[in-house]
Amino acid sequence: MNRKWTRIAAVAATVLCVVGIPSCGHEQQLVSIAIQPAVETFGAVNIPVSADKGLQVQLVALGTYIHPPVTKDITSQATWSSNTPQMVTVNSAGLITATGDACGATIVSATVTTNKSAGNLSSSGALITGTMTANVVCFTGSLNQQGPTFRAALQSPLPPQKTVR
Repeated sequence: MNRKWTRIAAVAATVLCVVGIPSCGHEQQLVSIAIQPAVETFGAVNIPVSADKGLQVQLVALGTYIHPPVTKDITSQATWSSNTPQMVTVNSAGLITATGDACGATIVSATVTTNKSAGNLSSSGALITGTMTANVVCFTGSLNQQGPTFRAALQSPLPPQKTVR
């Protein structure tokens, strides 16, 4: 009878550890970062890149933890960077801004320094990084004195105006 109660107590302690006590003696460990949106596109083929200057999107960094498994907003804890700042800049709050100076694709990253490696080994600077892609669409038309003109595939559906003499 005594063994039965010992086993029941052991099972109850295990259940409490797994379900009732969130960390069960382990500290939370960040294992990955996902950035939302994962892809952001600024501009269009019929708009000059310089017209995209100042367009902004707020990014959110979501950290995935174990012990217990949870995902939470870590936007303010991340260090943000853009690998092509002449195209898109990012501030310390994760706000990306098109510069209007260049087009193409760039990688924006959010990095958090932790005290544990991915293998849960003590560390004085393990880095967890998540990335997203920011695109600035290249202008495919040309500018003349009257405004933009476009290749035949991009021409306006309006008929040309006639000059009256």
